Amino acid sequence: MGYVNLVFFMLFPFLCQLSFSSSLHHLCPKYQALALLQFKHMFTISHDAFDHCFNIIGQPIQSYPKILSWNKSTDCCSWDGVYCDEMTGQVIELNLSCSQLHGKFHSNSSLFQLSNLKRLDLSGNSFSGSLISPKFGEFSSLTHLDLSYSSFTGLIPEEISHLSKLQVLSIQSSQLRFGPHNFELLLKNLTRLRELYLISVNISSTIPLKFSSYITNLGLSGTQIYGVLPEGVLHLSNLESLYLIDNPQLTVKFPITKWNSSASLMELVLHSVNVTGRIPESFGHLTSLRTLAIASCNLSGSIPKPLWNLTNIEDLGLSYNHLEGPLSDFFRFGKLRWLSLGNNNFNGKLEFLSFNRIWTQLEWLDCSVNSVTGPIPSNVSGMQNLYSLYLSSNHLNGTIPSWIFSLPLLGQFDLSDNHFSGNIQEFYSESLYRVSLKQNQLQGPIPKSLLNQHDLYYLDCGGDDGVAQTTNPVELDEEGGDSSMISWQAVLMGYGCGLVIGLSIIYIMLSTQYPAWFSRMDVELEHKILTRMKKHKKRH
Repeated sequence: MGYVNLVFFMLFPFLCQLSFSSSLHHLCPKYQALALLQFKHMFTISHDAFDHCFNIIGQPIQSYPKILSWNKSTDCCSWDGVYCDEMTGQVIELNLSCSQLHGKFHSNSSLFQLSNLKRLDLSGNSFSGSLISPKFGEFSSLTHLDLSYSSFTGLIPEEISHLSKLQVLSIQSSQLRFGPHNFELLLKNLTRLRELYLISVNISSTIPLKFSSYITNLGLSGTQIYGVLPEGVLHLSNLESLYLIDNPQLTVKFPITKWNSSASLMELVLHSVNVTGRIPESFGHLTSLRTLAIASCNLSGSIPKPLWNLTNIEDLGLSYNHLEGPLSDFFRFGKLRWLSLGNNNFNGKLEFLSFNRIWTQLEWLDCSVNSVTGPIPSNVSGMQNLYSLYLSSNHLNGTIPSWIFSLPLLGQFDLSDNHFSGNIQEFYSESLYRVSLKQNQLQGPIPKSLLNQHDLYYLDCGGDDGVAQTTNPVELDEEGGDSSMISWQAVLMGYGCGLVIGLSIIYIMLSTQYPAWFSRMDVELEHKILTRMKKHKKRH
């Protein structure tokens, strides 16, 4: 026992010193605090700089000026958006996303004095057309870099490819472009990349055959890439999400056999790329798939049987293809939140909706522009979260069942160009903003619950010109008014679709001449991708 006490007595001073030193608060070095203050003074605060930001679950939040908390009287490690190493006090992370910064970002900015930075997020500001400085390549310890939507313009400097430790790179702007071979150089040198988002950036080249094997999330939408997607991309063993939208010169060929990424791939989103042909049976191996969206890709044929086994799918979008077959098997996807099958050659009836106990999470249903027949089933319940219902341009008939009018969250509702008859019932939802019932045989008054909607910006109960015609005798019956048939014009209030978000992580070509119904899917798809990608960014 005496020996143990002696050892403890000898070690006691050392243990006290260790405990005391670990509790010390290391202050931010003065030169780094000065550098941050100099950076602050280069910008003004503009509430219009960028006001579309998102929280950890993808919901929009208000931007705010983080740099207002920066002042000489406090340690810079306590400033909003500034994070320091606990042992040395060195600034290792700077998060100024959506900070309402406005002004020129100079190539010799004092920010480049923070040589120990590991994470830098400047997204969602307005740097007034500034060039991306080559000095960004001097942050040798950087693992995360986000320069998205901050009004940078011009060439992405080659020096970005010098950031050999980079794990996450996000550059999203239609005003930026790569120089010749710089995209290939970037992928060749950044061998530790896990997430790469180059959205709307003009790449204008093919995709190199080899790059980081650590890639988990890859987004190259609206980048003008061309050629054939290397099959190795789809075989990346760690790949979790792949977004390729609006690259019409890019050809994607799916593996015929089992994918190396089959155990990890959760999100596959292709839109306006060249796929053609059928969905191969190899998709049946993608057991982790949660989001599958292959729209406007010239797919044809029926849904392969192995695909029905992917019962974990939550978002399924196959619109604007040439797919065919009955709708009856879609009930197998019991976890669906979003189902978009518009503008295909699907047929049969909507009987799959009668399997009502599995539709509790469904928010979006689009079967428009197909060859669906018969009535809408009346014995449907459990769709209390349904927000968007599009069944237009089919061969549906009968009366509109009461369960549709009782949906509490219904916002978008289009049954136009069918053969429905009967009356329009009172709507339970108070959040309707788009309703179209034209080209049917509906009768009776327009319900007051519809006319009293505060957010309604589009209402069409008439013919193709937006005017009620004799083939669609819907009447307006107001108190003390005339209940005879009227000409009801489509109403546009001008504030725009509630789902249209100023910030888009994924480039969607809404400016092209897509049909209106197809743009609906674009906007919803953009919203889904935005939410998912924000989750990935926050996770890391």
